[in-house]
Amino acid sequence: MRIFLLLTVCSLLSVANCLGQQQDERVSRYNTERQPVADLGNGFYKNPVLPGGWGDPTVVRKGDDYYLAHNNGNEVIIWQSRDLVNWKPVCRHSIGAGFSGIWACDLVYFNNKFHYYMPVGEYPGKTDIEKNHRYFKSVWVITAEKAEGPWSKPVRVDNHYNPDPFYTGIDPGFIQTPEGKKYLYVDNGFMMPLTDDGLSSSAMPRVVYQGWDYPKEWVVQGKCLESPKLFYHNGYYYICSAMGGTSGPSTAHMATVARSKSPEGPWEESPFNPLVHTYSDQDPFWQMGHATILEGPAGEWFALFPARYAWYTGMGKQDCLIPLEWTADGWPRAKSGLMPWDILQMPEGENIGNGMPLSDSFQGSLGIQWNVPAETKPHLASGGGMLRLMAPGEGKTRSLDIRATNKSFEATVVVECKDGAVAGISFGNNEGLRTDGKKISYISDVDWRVRHTAVTVPSGNKIYLRIRNYRQDLSFFSSLDGRKWTHFQNGVRAGDYAVKLFVTGTGEATFRNFTYMGLE
Repeated sequence: MRIFLLLTVCSLLSVANCLGQQQDERVSRYNTERQPVADLGNGFYKNPVLPGGWGDPTVVRKGDDYYLAHNNGNEVIIWQSRDLVNWKPVCRHSIGAGFSGIWACDLVYFNNKFHYYMPVGEYPGKTDIEKNHRYFKSVWVITAEKAEGPWSKPVRVDNHYNPDPFYTGIDPGFIQTPEGKKYLYVDNGFMMPLTDDGLSSSAMPRVVYQGWDYPKEWVVQGKCLESPKLFYHNGYYYICSAMGGTSGPSTAHMATVARSKSPEGPWEESPFNPLVHTYSDQDPFWQMGHATILEGPAGEWFALFPARYAWYTGMGKQDCLIPLEWTADGWPRAKSGLMPWDILQMPEGENIGNGMPLSDSFQGSLGIQWNVPAETKPHLASGGGMLRLMAPGEGKTRSLDIRATNKSFEATVVVECKDGAVAGISFGNNEGLRTDGKKISYISDVDWRVRHTAVTVPSGNKIYLRIRNYRQDLSFFSSLDGRKWTHFQNGVRAGDYAVKLFVTGTGEATFRNFTYMGLE
């Protein structure tokens, strides 16, 4: 028990803290997994620049460094780059107990600190009137002197409650004037002025922007004006908004641009809208939008935005980068003739590292690649070549997962169970294999579909389980020695691209040598 507690403490510290030397060594080995790499090594790159199915990205520049952040459950993952194509992870920070339902955020730098503005659905002290406001999210902020942390505790920003049913508080976007006045935009064109420290609203949010009127014949999910990302350039304030909806039809999403002489409007729409958009389901990327416009290392301009692979929406949002140009009358637009799926010229800037491994030998602290629910964290321990996960009791499941980056891949793990634990590996909508140490079976609620497919385990020792996903067709394998494999007669079409390790029942499961390998 003492060893388990010690390992648990070490694991929790690794989640709360940022990457050290051990993680740098892991990152240097990730290419052996055949993950997609944007930098082609010849002066060109191919999107996505950051694959993996993340939340909507937000990017800020500080000196020569760019920092990109994604929300991930109740955690934030921060990446660093100097060329906008090669990104290395530098921090995974837990927002704190009681905080969940976090959507698109905004990472900015002012007052000598990084500020991470977050729309939070569930939070300590949520009032009844807020709970009864459909889709209401309160805006919170955490701060740090360095992107690597340590990060502060969350502070609530929207201290002036707006009962308007169209005020939902999602997707905050920050802007500061040259004189230091600060504002925060959210969805549906609402804006709230902030106090000088940027930690609190100073007045009730009000609508100051209506969004672009796209052609009525376009097939979209709805107007869905959200994700305002703002910047100041040559005397104008620019707002880049997401519209059309983040899901639904392949052609739903888009990013649009407007500008104003004041951070409070009125706003003039770009004649070149939309900035990015999927026009046909035959395009290689679907649902492009949520863009951030930023200046590159050598003064060139880019838009960084999420998109989904065509026909592979279960892989989630992939971060893409496209060069921009400025028109003579001061509008940013995509460079003429260039598409996000083209081979594109690399920005200038130093490559300071790239990629994140998905495999984990569990020799030390748990790798940054793992998405660990808050409830699971106190019950796992990583170190000494094993991940130990305590079972939650009958009828309950405890798990952690990684996001696959390849359209086709294999994932393998070694499992041991004791004292009533049932554990295994699953993918997407919980398709996978499980074992109690006595037999291995396919996970399914329909017994007649999987009869006669279970594999008896004669020794009850280490059990190797494998999932193979080939272009969304899943097949499953087991082995007693890691060399001779039994192919299960059960297959299924892939859903969400999350590979999950799980345990149910009682007792404890031990996982060893989780390996991920891209197949194409």
